[in-house]
Amino acid sequence: MAPVIDLVSKALVEHLLSRTSDLGASWVDLTSLESGGTLTANHLHVCLYAVEEHDHLRNAPLVESPAGWVRPPLALRLRYVVTYVSTLHAEVQARLARVLQVFYSTPVLGPDDLPPELAALVQRITIRLETPTDEQRNQIWTAFGRGMRLALYYLVDVAPVPPIEQEGAGTVREHRVEYAAVRG
Repeated sequence: MAPVIDLVSKALVEHLLSRTSDLGASWVDLTSLESGGTLTANHLHVCLYAVEEHDHLRNAPLVESPAGWVRPPLALRLRYVVTYVSTLHAEVQARLARVLQVFYSTPVLGPDDLPPELAALVQRITIRLETPTDEQRNQIWTAFGRGMRLALYYLVDVAPVPPIEQEGAGTVREHRVEYAAVRG
């Protein structure tokens, strides 16, 4: 089975392609911004740049499984930068506007929108536009050794990652309290 993070990234690309078929069948790439790689011209690049534990689901309670009560899957927040590479600035703006439209129109991808392999692992993924500060944007592009360019930044919740080993803690099957008379 492919890792959940990879499945989510590929699902985002497939979702964009399915909602923008008028722009071609392969205008969106899942790529890295690392300085050694080249970004294909006239393509949209969806780049994962950070993986974080989901703050609000960090202390989720144990869940019941056949092995007993086990730790719940790890919930993640994935951060993406989305940029279009072209020498025509108007084209860059137009393509990024299409991405905005797609993710604004469908900010939640449920089981019907996800590939079966991912839908078996997660109930949904939520896509939110982020607005990093100028300093944060500069840090992202500097870290990848690239000049800053016009881009969109997205936060994607939740991609559960199951624990490798699920040792069950067992289940309480009976509660019993017995009283005895105390002679005093």
